[in-house]
Amino acid sequence: MPALFYKEWLKLRPVLALLIAGTLAFSVYLFLSVRHQFRIEHAEMLYYQANHIGRLFYEDLRYVPLVTGVILAVAQILPEVQRGRLRLSLHLPIGLAPLVLAHLLIGLAALGVILALDLAVLALTIGTFFPAAFVASAVTTALPWMLAGVAAYLGGALALLEPDRRVQAANLVVTAGVVWLCHLSRQYGAYDHALWGLAGLVALMAPAVLLPAHRFRDGGGR
Repeated sequence: MPALFYKEWLKLRPVLALLIAGTLAFSVYLFLSVRHQFRIEHAEMLYYQANHIGRLFYEDLRYVPLVTGVILAVAQILPEVQRGRLRLSLHLPIGLAPLVLAHLLIGLAALGVILALDLAVLALTIGTFFPAAFVASAVTTALPWMLAGVAAYLGGALALLEPDRRVQAANLVVTAGVVWLCHLSRQYGAYDHALWGLAGLVALMAPAVLLPAHRFRDGGGR
């Protein structure tokens, strides 16, 4: 397991560096975008738009976690599948479930760092220009977008490991459905009472990866 963690760290390190750099660049863009709004309009009008009309000044963040999850899944899983390295690893005397879940844990940990940075950037930006109450609202509003990123990562693992093209397509459809649920509403706090249920639905995708991993190990369809 220590060798596995080290191998994955070496593989994901360049991608993580690029994703963090991209997140920092986006944070500058988001901050300047919100500041620009306050320069061309009165603060009272912007507060009214945010509090009563429900305007999201940070909606550009909406699909960033989704793209991050896809990039991370492709960067981690695709080389293992293309070069057959994962099939060799799955024959080690460790057990399929611990090995696959360890891979997912590493990927989810890396994704969690990026998503936490996204939320920190959002909180800092909103907290700079809006009252403190708006910060909590912005974070809870953005949490389903973060879950969409996790679903995209797990869905990418489901699709890339699946040797049967028909099941692979079905996995992509299910993933798209979960992501759609995460982006279903654009209103403030729309998921406040459904976050745990949505998180549980996304979490179910992790053990589901074991089935295509089992078929991949046995060489089904490839």
